[in-house]
Amino acid sequence: MWQVTGELQALDTRRRWLVQRHGELLAALRARRDAPAGMPVTVPAGGGAAGGSVREVSAPSARTALLIVGGVLVVVAALVFTVVSWGRLGIGGRAAVLLAVTACALALPQPLRRRKLTATAEAAAAVGLALVLLDAYAARQAGLGGLDRVGTASYWAALTALMAVGAPVYGWWMRLRLPLPVGILLARLPGLLATAALGGGAEDYATAMIATAAVDFAALYAFTAHATTGSAGFRDRLGGERTVAALVTGVRVVGVGWALLGGALAAGYAVADASSPAEVMWSWVPLGLLALLGMTLCRGFRDSRALPFALRSGSEGVAVVALVVAVGAGLGCVVPSGWAVAGYAAPAALIAVWATVCCARRGRWEKPAESGGPFTPPREAAAAVGELVAASTMLLLTGVVALPALVYALTRPVVPGVTLWFNGSPHPWSWQLAPAPLVVLWLAVSVLATMAVLRTRTVGTGAGIGAGTGDRHVDRHLDRLANVLYNTTALAAVPALLLLPVALSLPYEWVLATAAVASLALTAILVRRKPGTALVPRLAALAVTDALALLWSSADRVAVLAAWGTFAASAAVLAHVLSAPTARPAERATARVAGALAVLALGVEAIATGITADLPAHITAFVVLAVAAIAAGAAAAWHRIPGREQVSTAAEVAGYVVTATAITLTAFHPSALSLALAATGVGGLAIALRPDRRRAALVGTALLISSSWVRLAMADVTSPEAYTLPVTAAALVIGHRRRTSTPGTGSWTAYGAGLSATMLPSLIAMWSDEHWLRPLLLGTAALLATVIGVRTRLQAPLIVGSGVLLLVGVHELAPTVVQVLGLLPRWVPLATAGLLLLLLGATYEKRIAEARRLRDTVRSMG
Repeated sequence: MWQVTGELQALDTRRRWLVQRHGELLAALRARRDAPAGMPVTVPAGGGAAGGSVREVSAPSARTALLIVGGVLVVVAALVFTVVSWGRLGIGGRAAVLLAVTACALALPQPLRRRKLTATAEAAAAVGLALVLLDAYAARQAGLGGLDRVGTASYWAALTALMAVGAPVYGWWMRLRLPLPVGILLARLPGLLATAALGGGAEDYATAMIATAAVDFAALYAFTAHATTGSAGFRDRLGGERTVAALVTGVRVVGVGWALLGGALAAGYAVADASSPAEVMWSWVPLGLLALLGMTLCRGFRDSRALPFALRSGSEGVAVVALVVAVGAGLGCVVPSGWAVAGYAAPAALIAVWATVCCARRGRWEKPAESGGPFTPPREAAAAVGELVAASTMLLLTGVVALPALVYALTRPVVPGVTLWFNGSPHPWSWQLAPAPLVVLWLAVSVLATMAVLRTRTVGTGAGIGAGTGDRHVDRHLDRLANVLYNTTALAAVPALLLLPVALSLPYEWVLATAAVASLALTAILVRRKPGTALVPRLAALAVTDALALLWSSADRVAVLAAWGTFAASAAVLAHVLSAPTARPAERATARVAGALAVLALGVEAIATGITADLPAHITAFVVLAVAAIAAGAAAAWHRIPGREQVSTAAEVAGYVVTATAITLTAFHPSALSLALAATGVGGLAIALRPDRRRAALVGTALLISSSWVRLAMADVTSPEAYTLPVTAAALVIGHRRRTSTPGTGSWTAYGAGLSATMLPSLIAMWSDEHWLRPLLLGTAALLATVIGVRTRLQAPLIVGSGVLLLVGVHELAPTVVQVLGLLPRWVPLATAGLLLLLLGATYEKRIAEARRLRDTVRSMG
């Protein structure tokens, strides 16, 4: 045993040593990767105690931390010396200290590199560059050469410009990496400081920032061209391939960020601050420069190593945004008030259409047939993709600006409609819409329609290419996008068309007539649709049209009756046509929804008719019941037609909803409620005549019994048994004869109604009866029914009898239990409940098994 233990300890020690050695070798590889070419790197030996502690910080990381902290401390010390202790020295001492410290700091990297101390040389160079800035500050504060008479912004603009050029030159000469990014960052400041010195505005600052970004990308173009075609020594002088790649990425990020900030500043000024034509023209300078920069980047950097596809496409998109903002701001000064949003939407729509045409004409939307991977657009498609995305985004933004006016116009009749139907007297109201938001919506519809049509043509070309290679994924992908475009076009075109009369200030009746005609036309198009044509766009257009027509009709009662009646008829016709035996699954689903909506629309029509005729709610309920009867008849008729069973079921379910609504309307009028229940019960018995709806007889019987109970309650009958016992006897006799004549009849069908007819009313009356006779007789009858159910193994007598018997027992024991609980201490019921829960939890599995056996036993009964 002790030998095994020793071996395990030795294995653990060896593992810890191997982990430590692994970390040392990784650190050595990282150091060799980061070291300049030709510099030897020592690999740490693997000796030492195997159980030694593992270093948490590598040697290069510790070195870098020390150099950073040391450099910061030196710069802080120099700053304190320059600001605080400067006045204690004369002019000679000042010059000597400045020149000596700065010269030492800038010259120190050369000997350090010869000694292979590259990181220390980089730190010394950073300190030297910081000291140059401190020297410049100190020289101006001391007034050397009259520098104090130069403006602050002008002085620092010239100084940062010199530093932005000098730092990279110094780094190149010293073979250092840090000065080049320092110069790139310092190049952000000269333009801004020069603009501040000249007293420029927001557009001038934007111009300076975009011009700086243009200089960045020009330098990047020259740098990448030389780095690609130049010798390996050029890249080694900058620190190797990784350093060059990091530098290129950094310049891209900084240049793009600076250009976007300048563009945002220019766009904000043009949209929000420029109020006169002269100010708008001044804003064109930075916007035009940004557009020129974006197009140059997209079309000038064809090599993906210089500028990737995403950045080129984004550059073209930024150019499009700048162009749209410039044109929109110019049009905003010319067009009347309220049309400014259309001034931005119009150029965006034109550019989007142009980009769509370019994509479709050159096949840039089409995936090559031999490509099996994800779709990658060709390099020459960067401009078209960027234009399409940017123009669509700008058009979407203008749509968001116009959206509140459109939503207000679409929902304007709702407020007077609510007032009309709930207060009875509508207030005067007007319905208007400014033309500009509608123009924006029409521009969006035009762009979507163009994209959908051109996309469909591209799909056809793609299908032809993919057909020969068996690439079916291409067709499905392109079809899906084309369908989305068509559906979106349909959804946007309907409100654009229906709001035209509103924008033209036509009367309310004309607007409703336009919506009704459009609804009927779309219904006819769906009915006469050829097999195989697209269903979803037409269906979406019809749904939006009908929804708007019904919504807008709410402001007039006669219009409501006409709109809901027309909708019900159209839905019924659509359900009948689309439920043909040869229909596809999507068409059948649409038919089911249309059938249900037709019945529900007739129900709404009935309620609106009652309200319009000033009928009470309980009288209106019978009009609604008539609709339910019509729905039942239509469902039966549809059921007899082969292939239309699903539409029949949908209409029947909707009829049940209408029936429940009608009964709810009579809830506060007992006589009407009793009559409604009776009529509904008769309807249920009529539905039970269908062979597949025999169980509806149970519901019909229950409704008839409920109607009789309501009648008894209205007559203040305190002994319902005198009325229910004859019904119970007759029902039980009829049920028994049917069960004996038809062996397959269940106990609920045969005895459920008869048992419930007497026991349930008696049970309700028992709770308000203080005498002992009714509970005794009812309990005896329930016990007898339970025993019969057990002996004959029938569900209905067993469940009804045992349930009633249990409630009778609760009624009899309740006063005693309450009295006992009042005498016991309060903790006894809590303790008893807790013990019962513990007992139930301890025997949970057993109780579950017993409950399952009881359930199976009850289910096996007749």
